[in-house]
Amino acid sequence: MPADAPRIWMDGFSLTHSHGTGITTYTRGHAATLKSLGASLGMLYGRPMPRLKDPTEREVRFFDARARAGRSLRQRLTDMAWEPRGPIAQPIQISQMVDSSATTAVTFSKFTTASLPPVDELWNANDAFGRALVNFTVTKRLLPVRVQGKPPELMHWTYSHAMRLVGTRNIYTIHDLIPLRLPWATLDIKSRWLNTLRILVRDAEHIVTVSEHARQDIIDQFGISPDRITNTYQPVFPPAEPLDEAMSVARLRAAHGLEPRGYFLYVSTVEPRKNVARLLDAYLASGIETPFIIVGNTAEHGKDELRLLTEANGTRSVDGRIRHLGYVPRIDVDILMRHARALCFPSLYEGFGLPAVEAMQAGTAVMTSNTSSLPEVVGDAALTVTPTDTRAMAEALQALDRDENLRGRLQEAGPRRAAEFSPERYAERLQALYRRLGIHLPGGQP
Repeated sequence: MPADAPRIWMDGFSLTHSHGTGITTYTRGHAATLKSLGASLGMLYGRPMPRLKDPTEREVRFFDARARAGRSLRQRLTDMAWEPRGPIAQPIQISQMVDSSATTAVTFSKFTTASLPPVDELWNANDAFGRALVNFTVTKRLLPVRVQGKPPELMHWTYSHAMRLVGTRNIYTIHDLIPLRLPWATLDIKSRWLNTLRILVRDAEHIVTVSEHARQDIIDQFGISPDRITNTYQPVFPPAEPLDEAMSVARLRAAHGLEPRGYFLYVSTVEPRKNVARLLDAYLASGIETPFIIVGNTAEHGKDELRLLTEANGTRSVDGRIRHLGYVPRIDVDILMRHARALCFPSLYEGFGLPAVEAMQAGTAVMTSNTSSLPEVVGDAALTVTPTDTRAMAEALQALDRDENLRGRLQEAGPRRAAEFSPERYAERLQALYRRLGIHLPGGQP
């Protein structure tokens, strides 16, 4: 690492989620890109642990499986009273006592070494993200986080956290305005979300987002100057554990009982915004016999989306054609994506639309919505439908099931379109943005 490499920090909030979302994928991709571009990368976490003098104890407790994910309201109010100027981030030593190279193939609900991407600096501020929510509710201000030492040149928050790092410039990625545009479809506290964004677009050094649609949405709704918000899109990396054709087909058959191009696929959290109930209505109305596979956890407010799955504890339809696999390991997601007849992703609203791009990258045909960011992202490399039109969706499924030429065209066009969101293209966009902010990233390839 060059001595003059710029010190850039980002938050690790989404990386503590055991079954991460698209924001988790964005955070990992962003971290990998910064490392590839020659930054000295620091990651700031908010693990619930007190300030400790002993660096070895700090390191061990940072990864401790016994650590609770959060603290009670009373504990957080007490912490705020003891530290009225905000929590202090302490350094966590890396691979001195804890073997950070030892990871597991199983995703645990607890934080593990697998949750940590390669970094040059590791920092923790006690329960910072939980305290930020309480602090904003009480004060309507961003929680200041201070550093035990010299702050970095830039703090890049990968989500709209109600926080700021003291002593440096703060920029924020706002992925979309979904909780405000579709308030009925999410469980966020809307007033807090709205007022946090108002402060961020007013006070942040810069705002980053992941599509031109999201960028214009934020400009229109919050009046931010166009030169203070940049769309970098989202990096879409190839599978981390690629299997050759024979091995991936063998696993597809042995683990899931499926044949290549012999099933339709949905991959994402099951929640109202994703439009799964209407998608299944369309599938049944289409009359096609090709099985339909659903992959992803069910959100608390998304259970009714799977109302047609009445068998096997709510994981199968009566005739067995529809199966909900729930969460599966990433390697299985990649294999299922690679061999599906088509990915079906008729979401009502997206800031980017990661599953559609991942399927196109894998050479799989895609059916998606003609709303929000999705037409911009898929271009002419996918079949698009009005997501509230069940008949149009059923007809699209029939076409994808029966028309081999249509599928072939989309399978060929998909990888070319997905290349627009490659790690290399993202690195170019990110390097240009940081240059505008006065930070020179030496270069390299992710």
